[in-house]
Amino acid sequence: MLFLQAMRGRRKQKAKSPGYILMVFILCIVGSPLVSNAQINYQHFLRTGQYELQKENYLLAINNFNTAIYSKPDGFEAYFLRGIAKFSLGDFQGASNDFTKTIDIHPLYTRAYHYRGISRDRIYDYAHAISDFDKALEIDPFNPDVFLARGDTKMHVRDFRSAIDDYSEAINLNPKVAAAWLNRGICQHFLGNNTEALSDVDQAIYLDYFDVEAWTKRGMIKLEIDSLEPALDDFNHAITLDDKNPYVFFQRALTHLKLQDTTAAMKDYDTVIALDPNNALTFYNRGLVKSIRREYDAAIADYNQVTKINPYNVYTYFNRGIIYIELENYEEAEKDFSTAIEIYPEFAGAYINRSLVREKLRDKRGAISDHDEAMAIIERANAEAENYENLYKRYQDSIYFNKIIELEADFVSGDRKKGRVQFQRVSILPKPNFFLVYAFQLPDSVYFNYQKDEYFDKHITQFNANNKMGMRFVFTTRNWPVSQEKAIHELQRIDSSILLQGDTAGTYFIKGMINSMLQNYTTAINAYDVAIAKDSKISYAYLNRGTTRYELDEFIYSEQQYSNAITISRNAFKKQASKPKAPSHRAALDDYSKVIRLNPNLPFVYYNRANVKLSLKQFHRAIDDYSMAIKIEPEMAEAYYNRALTLLYLDEIELACKDLSKAGELGITEAYNVIKRYCNK
Repeated sequence: MLFLQAMRGRRKQKAKSPGYILMVFILCIVGSPLVSNAQINYQHFLRTGQYELQKENYLLAINNFNTAIYSKPDGFEAYFLRGIAKFSLGDFQGASNDFTKTIDIHPLYTRAYHYRGISRDRIYDYAHAISDFDKALEIDPFNPDVFLARGDTKMHVRDFRSAIDDYSEAINLNPKVAAAWLNRGICQHFLGNNTEALSDVDQAIYLDYFDVEAWTKRGMIKLEIDSLEPALDDFNHAITLDDKNPYVFFQRALTHLKLQDTTAAMKDYDTVIALDPNNALTFYNRGLVKSIRREYDAAIADYNQVTKINPYNVYTYFNRGIIYIELENYEEAEKDFSTAIEIYPEFAGAYINRSLVREKLRDKRGAISDHDEAMAIIERANAEAENYENLYKRYQDSIYFNKIIELEADFVSGDRKKGRVQFQRVSILPKPNFFLVYAFQLPDSVYFNYQKDEYFDKHITQFNANNKMGMRFVFTTRNWPVSQEKAIHELQRIDSSILLQGDTAGTYFIKGMINSMLQNYTTAINAYDVAIAKDSKISYAYLNRGTTRYELDEFIYSEQQYSNAITISRNAFKKQASKPKAPSHRAALDDYSKVIRLNPNLPFVYYNRANVKLSLKQFHRAIDDYSMAIKIEPEMAEAYYNRALTLLYLDEIELACKDLSKAGELGITEAYNVIKRYCNK
């Protein structure tokens, strides 16, 4: 009743702010409660973060360290430990930034230099990594772990002799550091000193008999020097230690292939894929073996998987094109060779084979053009060669590209551990739009999962703190859970109140809000229309109406596409149906513009408008709006995340990874999956 009386009296008062429609609910306006950082116990959150870190609950650890840092900005321990948590999640740049902050506060903290060096090594910043290790050794010259880390970086830049010196120093300081023996052995192998290499790896295994990596590396050395049966023994033993490590099965498959046991190799490739379904390299190798065995349909299926996982693998298109030639499917072969050329315009072999295919398709002009282009590429690449026709035949030969790839793939399953969310498989999609929703009360166990995604502005905070009607509004990108029964009951209560006491802009706004939550798009929009007609200053109504309009447009477009696909698939003559026109979202954008005029400091409208622009492929304009949202609300994790995805699309990798790190720090779990996929290459 009080709510309705307040809303009924709304039109008698002058609007004092864009969000005033909610202010009329308030009997006594007070500022939103603020907690002074002096009231937060730094040590408590530091210890809690350490506890979560030890349990490998890295996201919870970061959350606690964030609070500790807020309470004590010069607390170097929290920055350092947060860096450790980020490193464990694969956010090496974010970890490096935290270690830098640690050093700014505590310039003589050896471990910060040590771990920043390791982080920089992981992002291929080798020169600065070595500089950090040098500084750490300047402070603590007898630290074997730093010598070990510096040796690793030197090995990565192929400075094997200097790396051996560092590993030897680590061994002198602590002969029981198994990793120093192992890595020194690997360096000896790269230098061709295989007797010394195997001796060092033997010692590493002696010191840590259950180290799967040591057994695997020794097997790889033996494989490379063609000591095949002993290599097989090492891989077999590694599998007894860890039968869930795809990398070991992958290496054993290579050994089986060298032993010409393709059946055993295929079984190992099957196991790798079962353990790591997104391993494109294994699909590629398995497809190649199947094509050699003339199992063409099965090979095509594997190559199809490669193109889904890695659409820029040029050799996959080339090899699949060769199979299509064998199957006399020249149209598909031409498509694959054309794709290979798009990816790598200097791919002579693709031009040659497309030339042959175009001859089969009676495209003589295209065949001649491809032949001439291939010859020009071959001449440029082999300026001193004399017989270009022989080279032409060589490039044409599919066997030239039939090489089992032995490079390391993205083997992650063997390192999947509790808390390592970066290894979970997720769809990489932008976060959806914000709605202002009616936050119906939830059980504590359910509410915990939604609380972290709540946002407020000052007007909503004040309303929630002071209204006496048990209503609570939040901005969120999540679909707030509410039963149909409960929502309908609330809508009926509002309708009854309207009949008894008359309608107001606020009641219709809340009707629109609830119907938006139920995805009753048209009903919601009609309610917002009435609310705005009664009071044209309700910025939140424009925000929700614009977002509802956007969702309705996208829903209709999706339905049209689906209907169109069904029509095509059932058409016996395969006539091309006209494609539905993508929505312009003009009405939604107009609503957002009105919000900005009424309430220019509302960050959610800029974020939503950015999402609309992103859907319209207006990438740079979307970035501008995400940036504005972040400027107003620097803790908006979703804006960092979506801006990062947009930057990735524009190939701005460094800027994107910086945003992903911040998004992860603020709680977007998927950010660490994207970091792993794009930022650590």
